[in-house]
Amino acid sequence: MSKQLFVQLFVIVMIVALLLSGCAGVSAPAVAPADRSAPAAFKVGLVHPSPITDAWSGQAYAALERMRDELGAEIANVEVGDPAGYEKAFSDFASQGYTLVIGHGFQYQDAAEKVSLEFPNTYFTTVGGFKSTANFAPIDLVPGYMQALYAMGVLAGQITKTGKAVGFTLEIPATKLPLEGFRQGFESIPGNTFSMIVLRDGNDVGAGKEAALQAIADGADILIANANLAGDGVLQAVAEQGGDSIFAIGTIGNQNSKAPKNVLVSAVLNIPQALFAVAKSAKEGTFEGGHVRAFTINDEGVYQFIYNEELADIVTPELRALVDETIAKLKSGEIMVEMPQ
Repeated sequence: MSKQLFVQLFVIVMIVALLLSGCAGVSAPAVAPADRSAPAAFKVGLVHPSPITDAWSGQAYAALERMRDELGAEIANVEVGDPAGYEKAFSDFASQGYTLVIGHGFQYQDAAEKVSLEFPNTYFTTVGGFKSTANFAPIDLVPGYMQALYAMGVLAGQITKTGKAVGFTLEIPATKLPLEGFRQGFESIPGNTFSMIVLRDGNDVGAGKEAALQAIADGADILIANANLAGDGVLQAVAEQGGDSIFAIGTIGNQNSKAPKNVLVSAVLNIPQALFAVAKSAKEGTFEGGHVRAFTINDEGVYQFIYNEELADIVTPELRALVDETIAKLKSGEIMVEMPQ
C-alpha cells in the first residue's frame, strides 16, 4: 500500500469515528411512557329529537348535566328530528373524539349501528332499540315502563266515572308500548275501555291539543300522553276543559304543574339514572356492546311515581296503597304485563 493511500484511509477512518462519536453524544428526545401521558378527555355527545324543554328530551339532557358534574365529562347536545340528519349527527360526534354518543330514542338505532362500525373506538347507545355491535349497546326502558304504567292504569281504572280512557302516542315502539301497559292495567277492571290515538308529529302541540279535546268530547275522562312535545297539548286541553271531572296521568317527567288541578300523578322515567350508569361504564372502560340492557320495575330508582298533592282527596291513601300492592305483584311476577305481538 502506498503512503498516499494509507493517509487517505486514515483520514476516512478518523472522520467516520468522529461522526459516530458525535452521534453517540446526541440524545434522542425523551418519549413519555403511554401511561404517563395526559389522559384523553371524557366526552359525551347527545342526539335528541325535540327541545330540551320537552319532558322526553329534557330527561336526557339532565343525564348529560349529571355526567358533567359527577364524571367530569365534556358534554354537547344537538336536536335532530329529521331522519336524514341522524347519521351525520353521530358521525360528527365520533369524528371529534367523543367517548360516548347517546341517541335519545329508538329511531336512532340504525344510524348508531352503522356509524359504530366506522368508529370502533367510540361507544354508542340509544334509548330503545334491539340492534347492537361490539361498541353499540342500546338500553331498553320499555319493559319496566310498561309495568309502571300498568300500575297507573289500575289507579286510573278506580277513578274513572265513564270507564273510558284515551292514550296519545307516536308510531314509535318506545312511546307506544308503555301505553299498552296502561291499557292492560286500566282494562283489568271490568267495564273499562282504553283507546289509543297515534299522532303524526311529536312536536305538534296544537295537534295534540285538538285530539285531546275530541277525546274529551267523546266521553273520555282519563287521558295519558306519551308523545314528546305533542303531549303538552294534551295536558293543555285537560287543564282548560277538565274541570273537576277530567284527569290525566303525567309521563316521562314530573308533569303535575302543567295541569295542577287535573294531573293525578306523574309516572316519572328516571332516564338520568339509567344513562348515568352507561356513561360511568364508558369512562371506566367497562362498557359492553353486543347486547341490549333491559330495565324493569325491579331496577330501583328508574321508575318513580310523583303524586299531585293538590288532588290528594281523589288519589287517597287507599289508592296509593293499591299502587304499591300492584308494584309488589309486578316485581314478584304475580302480575305479568304482556308484550303485544
